[in-house]
This record gives sequence, structure tokens and C-alpha cells, in this order.
Amino acid sequence: MAVSEPAPRNHIKVFVASTVYNFQYELNAIYTYLDNLGYDVYMSHKGTILLDSRESNLKNCTNGVEECDVFVGFIRPDYGSGVLDKDGKSILHKEFETAFKRDIPRFVMADHRVVFTRSLFKGAFFIEDQTSKKIDFDKISFEDNKVLDTRTIRMYNDAIKDKEKPASIRKGNWVQEYVSLDDILLHLESQFRYPDRIRKLIER
Repeated sequence: MAVSEPAPRNHIKVFVASTVYNFQYELNAIYTYLDNLGYDVYMSHKGTILLDSRESNLKNCTNGVEECDVFVGFIRPDYGSGVLDKDGKSILHKEFETAFKRDIPRFVMADHRVVFTRSLFKGAFFIEDQTSKKIDFDKISFEDNKVLDTRTIRMYNDAIKDKEKPASIRKGNWVQEYVSLDDILLHLESQFRYPDRIRKLIER
């Protein structure tokens, strides 16, 4: 998937949102790939988000989403940092919400472990007094879990617009599942290879 020679700068600003832990190698590859295609990549891991020293980390990150043209978000087993209040949301979660609110072109990808765990819980039930009762996922919480934080599944449900009924009315709810870096780069190549197409999405 590598680009042989860097393309001319197209000055399209792409914000890449993701947790970093155990994902540094992939983020470096994603940055290099998009940068070689000529995009201006906003990524906190690489230090390319524009900073204002008068603002908090959260505000600097959400300002980056406000300034970008396109949003690329990764939903991984880690929920992310920046949760300052009880029942608060991480910086990553706030970045997603800002992108959704702006309704800019967005490309969301989800780690297969998040998708698998969601499917596992979706049909689960418990037995009480010999009666089967469906588990209300919104009342389940494995926060800061080293295997998978259930708040990431809530992010996934938001991204696929799970609560919008019927499913036929949903728009902008595509989430691409991935297992490996090759899967990620294939999806990015399919979507970003031709900047003119991305520019048309922005103009719409």
C-alpha cells in the first residue's frame, strides 16, 4: 500500500483520532501513508495538532476536529485518557462527538475485538427465578479493563447509530472492521487515494 513518491500537497486537513497505547506502530504507518498522499494530517501522537497554550488538552484536540476537513476515527479496546469527571467522557470520545456534530466526511474503523464483544453481549441474558431476562448493555461496565473497556462499545453504537430506528433511516453509520494494519491501509487507500473525490465530499 506504500506510495512510491510523495504526492503534491493538496492541503486537505485530515484529523486522525485514536488511542495510542499498543497502537503506535499503526499510527506511524497511517500518518506516513496519508502524508505521502499529500494530506495535512492532524494527529496528537505525532504532535501535528495545532496547539494553543491557553487551552486544555481536550480543547486543543476538539479544536483540531473543528479545524479539519475530514475525520478518521479508530475505535479500539482502550477507551482513552482525559476522563476528568465521574461518568465523564475521554478526549477521544469528545473528538468523535465533535466530528459527528459537525457532520463532516468521516471514516470510522473498529478493532475486531470491539465488534466481537458487542456481538457477544448483544444476545446475552441472565437467569433469575428460572426466568430469562435480557441483559441491558447500558448497565454493564468494565471500565479501565486491560482486555476491553465497555465504553468503547458505546462509542461503536454511537458510530453505527444503533439507537436510530428503523435501521433504514440511518445515514453516515458505516464502520469498517479491521484485524490488521493491512486491513486499515486497504480501507484508507480505497477512500483517500484520489484527493479530488475527498474534496467533492467536503464540498457537499
